[in-house]
Amino acid sequence: MRGALHALLFILLALITGPAPLAAEEEIFYALCPKSLNNPFWDEVKIGMDRAAKELGVKAEFVGPIEADAAQQVQRIEALLERKVDGIGISPNVPDSVIPVIAKARAKGIPVICFDADSPNSERLCYVGTFNEQAGYEAGMLLRKYLPEGGKVLAISGGPAALNLQQRVEGFKRALKGSNIDLAPILYCNDDMNRATQQIEGFVAANPDLKGFFGVGLWSAIPMAHIRRDKNLDIIVIGFDTLEVELQLIKDGLMEGVVGQKAIDIGYQSIMTLDKLRKAGDKMEEIADDVDTGSDTVTRENVEEFAKSKGFELK
Repeated sequence: MRGALHALLFILLALITGPAPLAAEEEIFYALCPKSLNNPFWDEVKIGMDRAAKELGVKAEFVGPIEADAAQQVQRIEALLERKVDGIGISPNVPDSVIPVIAKARAKGIPVICFDADSPNSERLCYVGTFNEQAGYEAGMLLRKYLPEGGKVLAISGGPAALNLQQRVEGFKRALKGSNIDLAPILYCNDDMNRATQQIEGFVAANPDLKGFFGVGLWSAIPMAHIRRDKNLDIIVIGFDTLEVELQLIKDGLMEGVVGQKAIDIGYQSIMTLDKLRKAGDKMEEIADDVDTGSDTVTRENVEEFAKSKGFELK
């Protein structure tokens, strides 16, 4: 009788408390490692990452250095390997700097992809993001449209070793072939708006005949638009990325247009790709394939419509 009572109490307790929760170590955990955390572009990538993680019911974190720094980025990836991480996405500051840490992760069976910027000589499984050479070409053609007579043009990029930016600049140069545009030597601001501002002000002072500008990223496009306004300059400005602040500058007449990465899609597809690779297990290398998230071209003709599609309310 006593045994039957104990059994009944056990059953009642199980019904009340429900099944035991899964152990914390069984939670799926992915990490995306951007070049830095101080670039507003990454805020939109993180939105996409969070959206995908919520859909999949997994944990995802953004892990990177505050400022663009290859050595610090590698240190943070190394730290991830000490945790139970189920997949890593990396946007390398320097393509070759992450080769050893990617090899270490792959030796542990962890799927690793590159997003936004690539490390093609590493053991990463695939690349997710914009095909930057083509996007740079589109930016160059946009500049040619607004500067048909040609003239002196300045372009400021971020880190000189970043492969995605190198590809973007190469595409831009390809578009300028056969035109009368005189492209000055590329300057590099290391993704720093303050440094870009100083470089632009110095170049404008020394080159009053400047006719056009290409901001290879928002960190140089936005300062150029502000300097154009403050100094009342007659300069064509083409930028990259489609953040709300840039769209407002287009509407205000301070930029002619931008070619933009689909940042939210990059974050979303990176997590979805990592999840697919993890689930493939030993066959992950067989199914791995690059994902082109595409790009958008925005000018004054379509800026308000594009802003509404992203939920922005321009002034």
